[in-house]
Amino acid sequence: MFGPEVVITGISGRFPESDNIDEFRENLFAGKDMVTEDDRRWPPGLFGLPKRNGKLKDISRFDASFFGVHAKQADVMDPQLRHLLELTYEAIVDAGMNPQELRGSKTGVFIGQTFSEAQEYFAQDPDTFTGYSLTGTSRAMIANRVAYVFDFKGPSYCLDTACSSALFALQQAVTAIQRGDCDAAIVGGVNLLIKAHTSLQFQRLSMLSPRGTCRAFDSTGDGYVRSETTAVLFLQKTNDARRIYSTIVRAKTNTDGFKEQGITYPAGAMQKRLIEDVFSGIPVKPEEVSYVEAHGTGTKVTVPLHIFLNSPNEYL
Repeated sequence: MFGPEVVITGISGRFPESDNIDEFRENLFAGKDMVTEDDRRWPPGLFGLPKRNGKLKDISRFDASFFGVHAKQADVMDPQLRHLLELTYEAIVDAGMNPQELRGSKTGVFIGQTFSEAQEYFAQDPDTFTGYSLTGTSRAMIANRVAYVFDFKGPSYCLDTACSSALFALQQAVTAIQRGDCDAAIVGGVNLLIKAHTSLQFQRLSMLSPRGTCRAFDSTGDGYVRSETTAVLFLQKTNDARRIYSTIVRAKTNTDGFKEQGITYPAGAMQKRLIEDVFSGIPVKPEEVSYVEAHGTGTKVTVPLHIFLNSPNEYL
């Protein structure tokens, strides 16, 4: 018994060259390459970086008064937080609800976030400090500003597990609802490429594709492409839902522990163990799964595609 059934009832997002979910879907179906070469963040080729990356159309606009944010705070607020406020509102509306209905409710906020590149930018000149950049870029505030603006009373925190941060946040939210810590949850993931130096770090670790193309599960894969996105899900119990996108049957996590190859290498054996653990005790069999979304970086150390295609039962 895992507790009440949890469902996804609202979805919102911003993606490269896509201001919303519908535009992102249209771009995908049209086969549009949303990885671009331009100077929206820094000059292409700066520091010898790959010239192509994924970028949101515009990260400059924010209706501060709509969300009750003072101008002094808005001027030094991480753009990632601005987007999360907007998308939280949109996800709740997408679920068929008025955000005012949730004020004072036991709704949790679980945000996956690794970098706040704006924090360093706002801390460059001590003569300009007002103190507001601390509350505008602090990771605690990435989640808690959302809870504050919408008056949510459930658990609220930001977590960082690198590439898996947003999915780990989802697992935490599902668990919190099932054990009664909250009645609903906002789950978000955010990543903006504001500072070239961060990408340079990845390049020095030989993780980025020089061509700016991610060829996941391909023998020609030479790295991945850094990209921006912000996405939010609204989770509820089935009995509270006004619309349902999907049901979350189970969510679990583990970690690899020590690996001889190094901390950044995947561990197929541990991934296999986790998949077996997830399927244990639920009314879904591995052979009934018709679609799998994988974390494929296109680097030389990722799991080859033939494992999935030729030996799915061995892997699952």
